[in-house]
Amino acid sequence: MSKILVIDDDLTLLGAVKRWLIADEYEVEAVSTGARGWELVAAGDFDLLILDWDIPDLDGIEILKRYRSAGGVAPVLMLTGRGDVDFIAEGLDSGADDYLTKPFDFKELLARIRSGLRKPKNAPSKALGTGNEAVLSRMELAGTALAARYEFLSVLGEGAVGIVFKAKHPQLQKLVAVKMIQRNELRQEVRARFEQEAKAVSKLDHPNIADVFDFGLTERKQPYMVMEFVEGRSLQGLLNEKDHLSVEQAVDIFVQICDGLSHAHELGIVHRDIKPANILLKESTGGAPKVKIVDFGCAKIRSLDGQGWAMLTKVGEIVGSPPYMSPEQIKGKTMDLRSDIYSLGCTLYEALTGFVPHVGKDPIEILVKHLEQDVLPMRKLCPEFGIAEEIEALVLRMLEKMPSKRYSSMREVREVLMRVKHLSSTEAKPDWFLRLKRMGDGVLKSFRGGKDSS
Repeated sequence: MSKILVIDDDLTLLGAVKRWLIADEYEVEAVSTGARGWELVAAGDFDLLILDWDIPDLDGIEILKRYRSAGGVAPVLMLTGRGDVDFIAEGLDSGADDYLTKPFDFKELLARIRSGLRKPKNAPSKALGTGNEAVLSRMELAGTALAARYEFLSVLGEGAVGIVFKAKHPQLQKLVAVKMIQRNELRQEVRARFEQEAKAVSKLDHPNIADVFDFGLTERKQPYMVMEFVEGRSLQGLLNEKDHLSVEQAVDIFVQICDGLSHAHELGIVHRDIKPANILLKESTGGAPKVKIVDFGCAKIRSLDGQGWAMLTKVGEIVGSPPYMSPEQIKGKTMDLRSDIYSLGCTLYEALTGFVPHVGKDPIEILVKHLEQDVLPMRKLCPEFGIAEEIEALVLRMLEKMPSKRYSSMREVREVLMRVKHLSSTEAKPDWFLRLKRMGDGVLKSFRGGKDSS
């Protein structure tokens, strides 16, 4: 006899579902609160879970994510009144095997339960797609539930610690990015920082921050994160191609970065690794590219301080990217949002000039220069670019060694950027207007006189 757990706060519906399932000869546990439901999920051995979404004290989607993160493999059916396609997508992306919206027909519910129970709970999952065996082998994903939920297409990017795959959700025909830790880097502190990133981004909901849809462990205890796929390139890729940006191009991009970081800062999250590679640009027709901030792996959440944050770092370990690190970050001092302002200043400096503010033969020399050496003003470094005094003043203040001398918020930085944009647009008068203005009052009077005498 299959054992089913039902969690729903609608007592009338809960009782009716329980009676129907018992009549169909299932063993049933039915509870109306999320906390009690999670206790049963964590302690029990159920063949199938039926979860409502909106449950008091712990909602069904959080129970689902916890269950999958803990390695739970039993089929999960979301039974909820949330019928919007975005909620369906989130439920399936979070690990649900099926999704049924209220109101529903009990015969359909029973049919879906029978379908879910046909697959043995511990049977190896068949990977989606064909011809992608080499991609799956990069992280030994064949046979995992993750590879059975998403079709892995290619490797988007790879570093010493992480690897990011391009994948597709088969039911929604939606592309996603799946981020994982390299097998030889599964140390405790790396795992903790990876989990920290998932927690940080799960708190955020902003159009300029890439969404995280799912987080968990594969059957082989490999952490993964399923994220929004951004069709485009990074700011680093754009700079590699164009060398540097015009003030107008830079302002359009950096105003959006300020918007996304303002949202994070208001929720107590400091990114700590702002750099061109972590700014993705989604191409849009007839306008500036859409910014998506990624990689909150170094993020510091307000609730993690003292020993809580120390657990994620080791003495002597550099957390961040040396060309963009603030002096207080380098010294290991208490950091706040002004550290992100410094890093964004480094990024804006590079975007406008093509050079990072400080260069050196190794990371240590770069870090020392951040601490001790003033940055060369952009107008001296690249006088031929015609960089306006106003934007140079903005960048130099963002790059102050002492946090108290920088701007106090990303909103302040955004306001200055918008003033610079306004000044640039004011200067961009039609050629005929500028030519007449430069002629001077005397020439204009002569021009009028000539017209009057004709």
